Amino acid sequence: MGEKDVSAGRKTRNTLSSQDQESMILAAAEVEFAETGVRKANVDTVAARAGVSRSTLYRRFANKEELLVAVAQRQYERVMRDLDTAVAGLSPQEAVVEAFVAGATLIEQDKLVRRLLVDGDVKILTAHMPSLFIELATERVAATLRRAGAQMPADDLHDVVEIHVRLVISFMEVPPSDTGRWSPEKVRATVGKFIAPMVW
Repeated sequence: MGEKDVSAGRKTRNTLSSQDQESMILAAAEVEFAETGVRKANVDTVAARAGVSRSTLYRRFANKEELLVAVAQRQYERVMRDLDTAVAGLSPQEAVVEAFVAGATLIEQDKLVRRLLVDGDVKILTAHMPSLFIELATERVAATLRRAGAQMPADDLHDVVEIHVRLVISFMEVPPSDTGRWSPEKVRATVGKFIAPMVW
């Protein structure tokens, strides 16, 4: 009688690192939220897409809202890196214009962002957005504009950029009924005329 195969029926152990698993979960969640919207998104489907167990997902993210916030944080870091690239070599006012245009392009092309705006679920994110986040975003953008050559006093630059950050949040929470106002061409014209001159 041969030896019993003790491995039969045993689940394959996931050898991915915690960081890799989290990255796969967030990528799967981004697809799920973009395709079905936050309200209809299914956490079990996210786990299946990511190739992890339900318990593995819940060890890292307690609920769907926490998962959404983590996806948004990853998207934010990606956007900020893209912003640095987009404004490299530009003057401060040109950088402001291109930053807003990059945001408008993101809204136009990114399925997840468009879904959040159309469904109104961006408010779930802003409800979790502490004043500290606004402060950190303001400091980061102000530093980018300073590298672009902004000469205005630090306090003034901070205040102007905070207005810009809060303006973007406001428009995302309550998008204009005329979606044409989100077009990169319209944003370029409006920002160039009214907003960019605030920075010098």
